[in-house]
Amino acid sequence: MKKKFLVFSACSLILSVLIFILTYFIFHYLTPDGFTSVCLTKPCKPFVTLLFGILGTLFLFSGISSFFISLIFYKK
Repeated sequence: MKKKFLVFSACSLILSVLIFILTYFIFHYLTPDGFTSVCLTKPCKPFVTLLFGILGTLFLFSGISSFFISLIFYKK
């Protein structure tokens, strides 16, 4: 069971990093017409960026909490 928690933790952390990278590109490169190659200083879709950021944070929290659960409750 400890191995399952550790695998889940690693997958959640990898997903959170990928979502944060996607959030960066949405924040800087998404316009109402689609993606652009020019880096924007102000987001055109801040609500969408916020939702992806929250999703990444939830995956980060679940990865960290499952890692600590595997360390605390399953010694060997």
